[in-house]
Amino acid sequence: MWIGYTVTSAVTETFVIGLDDTDTPDGGGTGPLARALAAAVEAESFGTSLGVTRHRLLDSPKIDKTTRNTALAVAIATERSLDDVEDYVVAFVRKAVERGSDAGVVVLSRHSDMPHVLAFGRRCQQEVMTLADQETFATEGNVRSRSLGNKRAGTIGALAAAGLRAGGKDGHYIDLAGLADVKGRTLAGQIRTNTAIEKVLDEALDEELDRDDAVDCGEGLWPRVVLGEPVLLTRRSEEDRKLWIPIDHDIDP
Repeated sequence: MWIGYTVTSAVTETFVIGLDDTDTPDGGGTGPLARALAAAVEAESFGTSLGVTRHRLLDSPKIDKTTRNTALAVAIATERSLDDVEDYVVAFVRKAVERGSDAGVVVLSRHSDMPHVLAFGRRCQQEVMTLADQETFATEGNVRSRSLGNKRAGTIGALAAAGLRAGGKDGHYIDLAGLADVKGRTLAGQIRTNTAIEKVLDEALDEELDRDDAVDCGEGLWPRVVLGEPVLLTRRSEEDRKLWIPIDHDIDP
């Protein structure tokens, strides 16, 4: 579900920022950079972070990647203009990016053709897309696309991540309000109260867990993007029928 904008005393709009290839084999990953960007947006009162998501793309020997072929998206709500958001993100990434990386930045706004960009993201999960493809889809989709590397290939994954996040049915949250503080055995009601997770579901029944149902959160939770919302999917433990286990537990931080 694409969330556009609401009108109150000022216009608050949701922007989706796609990031990719900001890392090198010997340097920090794009995940930490994306989380740092989300934190800076809030710390500097630029806007509100709506979470950071990781999206898996096609894994092919024809595609350059540091480890697995994934890209990141950061959604923010802000009263700032599209130009302001683009300038802010590009300046932040320029300072934080690893030297020698091939970083790409994309900003998707309410003026963008979200279904068109989503189609690009889905194709990136099924086939090898080229820089020429990215440039065509970015132009036709009316998104801001900035290359901060020599090869410019980072914009491919960045556009894919932005489209997939805006489409609302792909990816896992690696950063979300309250998420870092929930670990170990926790009640479903506490998860819903203390984090931005909207639902804690029993996957088999597609039903909400009761507030007193216990969830083994381990060392962290990786909720999915479901209809534009963060949703934690769980299954009942085979060893302890009074305990639910998150089904997603192998997501890189």
